[in-house]
Amino acid sequence: MIAETFWTTTGPMSAVLAPLLGVPLTVIVFYLRSLREQQVCWHAELMRRFESLECSTLELRRHVGDFERDYTSKEEWLRECMHARRVLENLTETTVRLDATMAGVLATLRGVDRRHAVQWADGSAAESAGMEGKH
Repeated sequence: MIAETFWTTTGPMSAVLAPLLGVPLTVIVFYLRSLREQQVCWHAELMRRFESLECSTLELRRHVGDFERDYTSKEEWLRECMHARRVLENLTETTVRLDATMAGVLATLRGVDRRHAVQWADGSAAESAGMEGKH
């Protein structure tokens, strides 16, 4: 009998108090849900920005790698200089040989002795011609 009176008094009371408790609880639930959705949107935006930043970083790293490839280390630079020096020496030797050959060809065409033509190419013929004139 006590339980029956309890339910008869609490039933109408809970019917009156339910809207007073239900509305604020509904507002709180919707507020918390909107906070969660906002956090998910912020997280998605941050992840998009991080991915964009990572892509930019990778692109920057690739550009820096290309830039570093344009410049050589000191050892490579010295190696390339020595190679260029050897090529230049070979070119100089070839030019001297071509000059001597051309002097020989021109001397042959003019009827001059080949030995004198080589001396002309070396520059010693002028000295010997000057000395022959003195004798």
